[in-house]
Amino acid sequence: MSMGVDDFGVPAAHVELIFTTSRYGKPVIQLGRYRFNKRSDSKGLKSSWVCVKVSNGCRATITTVEDVIVKFNDNHNH
Repeated sequence: MSMGVDDFGVPAAHVELIFTTSRYGKPVIQLGRYRFNKRSDSKGLKSSWVCVKVSNGCRATITTVEDVIVKFNDNHNH
């Protein structure tokens, strides 16, 4: 029986979500091989995150509430 592979290029059971900070101290999510920056207009418990390649037209986003992913658009163009 084969295990499915997700859009991150690794088995779905092995995708690790890491909350960390950038070298400038800004919040970052590392999800598989992709990184997401927290949008500056995120306030309160709900936060929006955009792929670090957003300036290159990438539309992938994450929405979290209290550090739990509640919405995920994995439409990467890279």
